[in-house]
Amino acid sequence: MPSIPFSVYRSALFAKIKRALGVNDDPYPPRPDGTTLSPSQGSLAGFDACRPALSFDPAADTDPATWRARGHAKLVEITGYHTNRDAPMVTASRAAESVGTGSDDPIVKRSFYLKIRPDTDLPVHLIHHRDATGPLPVFLHLAGSTSGVHLGWGAARVPIDHQRLSIGADMARQAARRGYLAVAIEQAGYGERAERHLRKKSPNRTIDLANHLLLQGRTLMGDSASDVSSAIDWILSQDAPVSIDPSRLFLFGHSAGGTLAQYAAALDDRIQGAMASGSVGPIRESIGMRGASGGDGIVPGLLKWLDTKDLIGLIAPRRFVGLSGRQDHIYPFSGVEKVVGGASKIYRAYGVADRIHAVAADGPHRYYSAESWEAWDAFIDPRPAPLEA
Repeated sequence: MPSIPFSVYRSALFAKIKRALGVNDDPYPPRPDGTTLSPSQGSLAGFDACRPALSFDPAADTDPATWRARGHAKLVEITGYHTNRDAPMVTASRAAESVGTGSDDPIVKRSFYLKIRPDTDLPVHLIHHRDATGPLPVFLHLAGSTSGVHLGWGAARVPIDHQRLSIGADMARQAARRGYLAVAIEQAGYGERAERHLRKKSPNRTIDLANHLLLQGRTLMGDSASDVSSAIDWILSQDAPVSIDPSRLFLFGHSAGGTLAQYAAALDDRIQGAMASGSVGPIRESIGMRGASGGDGIVPGLLKWLDTKDLIGLIAPRRFVGLSGRQDHIYPFSGVEKVVGGASKIYRAYGVADRIHAVAADGPHRYYSAESWEAWDAFIDPRPAPLEA
């Protein structure tokens, strides 16, 4: 390998000092007046020109169920969601273990590995009170773009996990304490499903998979929503180890998990209500105004047909809550208000305007466990039945 000239190191050092001092270190000359050279300027103009053909129009779409059927069919088509899924089979499991915070804590976890496609196994973890008998309400849990779903039951496997747990990222364990069967699903690219076989992988956990799927006419959202549906297939089957109440089968997702929660709930009618935390906003103002390094929410041609308000509208007449911090730098609450305001038209057409809500928290992009549970009890599952520890 040839040696690197000293001038390279010197130039890099000067550039770093300039950045530290706030000095503009753009090495290129000023752009001529009147030119449009930044690629995002052209792409955002394309966003502005998009008029989603299936956006709900109360004047024209007098039957919301008919509109929803059209929108659902189109979403299945463009995401590549698997409507014909194999019956999940348990290929491995782990013995129950305590995930409580003390020796007398009654919360336990059981782990199962489901063969959901010939080439894919899905880790699904059941967290519940050790004496639970059922039928139990279900809290499907999708973590954000962190180290893995283990945060949901309070495990720390990398240093930053301790900070996340200190602000309430153990939502599955909290749900189990409230009487739910928490079903924590490991998403592709994270934790045990992290990429380990590529010769050279990208820094982001999911972008390689997202790109590989796009080459096949599939999408990260379609495959991942199918994974959620396969987990539901299993917990509703006779092979499931715990009896559940299908009328109280709900979904919670935060950040990247919240983006997936929106797609999964729109595509799978068995989900009776969904809360998307730190993940709701108009596409132009969210993905369109920042990088999309992981491929989350990227569906070819989506804006020809639907925007986020329409995606949420496909969840109607079931319950939905969008929650974000007012200072969230990725999905601020102002975006949640816009999306929920637009989707409320569909909910009103169904006569269930009280089933969709925008909830604000004061702070940045993070888990808000207290605010989430307050909204959950009020709007998602107004019949909480916590077990006594």
